[in-house]
Amino acid sequence: MSTRIAALFALLLLALPAWADEPCPRRAHVDCAGAMRAVDAAIAADPWLAIIDQARAMRLEELGRLLDAGSAAELRRQDAAWRRSLSRDLFFRPDGSLDEAAPRAALRGSMEYWLTRLMRVQHDPSWRIGGVWFGVQGQVAVSVAGRGRHRIEANTEEVNHLAWTCEYEGEGESHRDDWLETSDGALDLRRVGSVLRIRMIGPGPVDFCGAAGSVAGDYFRIGDAD
Repeated sequence: MSTRIAALFALLLLALPAWADEPCPRRAHVDCAGAMRAVDAAIAADPWLAIIDQARAMRLEELGRLLDAGSAAELRRQDAAWRRSLSRDLFFRPDGSLDEAAPRAALRGSMEYWLTRLMRVQHDPSWRIGGVWFGVQGQVAVSVAGRGRHRIEANTEEVNHLAWTCEYEGEGESHRDDWLETSDGALDLRRVGSVLRIRMIGPGPVDFCGAAGSVAGDYFRIGDAD
């Protein structure tokens, strides 16, 4: 019986979504679960924050029907990572309680920004690689310069503690609608479903990122690039 239970437990672990294994942000004097409870309580206590949070959940559900399955799952993963990161804007006392009587100001800007981005997500899979793309880690702009040439600008940051930032500018040439590699050999960009997937392909550390920084990840289209 114990062998069967162990096997079942292993299968359940494999079935968990990938984001379940991602590190949870820790704050001084409070663990991740405590920080999330503080965020939830702060949102529930403020009517405007509660409305924003409900609108976010409704838009996420809508995009879950509009995006392809893989892109929808990635958006849910990023939304969960963003939700956990809200605790970085709060300050805690040694007993784990909030050091702010009304933390609305600390949360409102981040919540409004995230909702605005979700509302702008474009789900049409026929979009080419050009455009403005966003993800929980930051934003990428791919401008089409003509004759297959593209300009790429990327700005990303570590979402939980702002431990690093990246600022990349480069160019690439491709006559395909769904793929290009930057001329400096740093980045590979390709369309996968409704997302723009970026890989860092250059060897070793890069000078456009802080230590351990990266622009790699999946991004969702929110508009045209200038």
